[in-house]
Amino acid sequence: MAYDIEPIERYIRGQLTERDRKRFDRAKRFVDETARRSGDDATAHRMSARWLKFLCSRKPIRDVRPKATAKLRDFATVLGLTSAETREFFRLGLLGREWRAWRFQDFLRGPPELVARLTRVAGWECFERCRRDDAGLILLPVHTQFSRLVVRYLRHRGHVGLMLGLTDETLDRMGFKTPSAKRFELARQMHAAKHLLRRGGIVFNAPDSPQHLDSSRSVEFFGRQRKLATGFAELALTTGAHVVPLAHRFSPRGLFILEFGAPFHTLGPQSTHDERVDSLVGQYASFLRDHWRRYPWDVQWGQLRRHGLLPAIDSAPAMEDAAEPEDDESDDRDAGNRISVE
Repeated sequence: MAYDIEPIERYIRGQLTERDRKRFDRAKRFVDETARRSGDDATAHRMSARWLKFLCSRKPIRDVRPKATAKLRDFATVLGLTSAETREFFRLGLLGREWRAWRFQDFLRGPPELVARLTRVAGWECFERCRRDDAGLILLPVHTQFSRLVVRYLRHRGHVGLMLGLTDETLDRMGFKTPSAKRFELARQMHAAKHLLRRGGIVFNAPDSPQHLDSSRSVEFFGRQRKLATGFAELALTTGAHVVPLAHRFSPRGLFILEFGAPFHTLGPQSTHDERVDSLVGQYASFLRDHWRRYPWDVQWGQLRRHGLLPAIDSAPAMEDAAEPEDDESDDRDAGNRISVE
């Protein structure tokens, strides 16, 4: 495995008293033995996540990852988090970063059954409701730490779709090196998406991507002026496809939560085309804001970094109503050196 958490373990262990060091060692043995005895990849991943969660809740990890800690501090300031929210943001933000670096390739390259077994779904009825007629379905993911696993999960359940809005890096790897070649390929994909949706297929598109914003709308977003791509709205109005937002977040318990939002409402023909596009973009912006409010620690760091560079506007809504993660536990909140991964 390319990524190694042993330096974190050694440093944190070195900061403990002799008594707590023994408890640390017992907990580490428990984690290793449980994962080994289980013979089950899903159990092993959950145990490793719980262990990493404990490590990331210790203050010494900030000495091991000073650059990451500094970035999180900047992000918390830009997002306007309270002191309590900032503490949670630090702990879970570091957990997401370390777990992604440690295990993400296992999820991408391993059997899709592993991702499926670790995923819990909320709002599946929204997805199913949109599959009962012959209309197509446009799924709008939020860029989270593990959002790339959405496609793997749905493919495992028999739902295959076309991914729109490929990044410049991906297009480079596909052999489209020049700007004109990339524009032609994106136009070809958009054409293919229209035909697929008219046949009742599925298309993935992420409007919160920082690329391909030639056609976009500006929205107010936590005190900044942010552009969201309008391609999905144009596709929906052209093909009559349903539009459903989704977010795939990690849980401190070592699970993934796939959340489908309610299908978007489309304005009728009495509204102008621009009004209909604005309405769809506004609904996605609301879903995106809600996810950032509730789970700021789950947002991709690249997204947080870019947010701080966006032009500011005068009226800045605070990150109010930020919820504690519902799948966290109070036994990890104390500031002592108690060792507990069970």
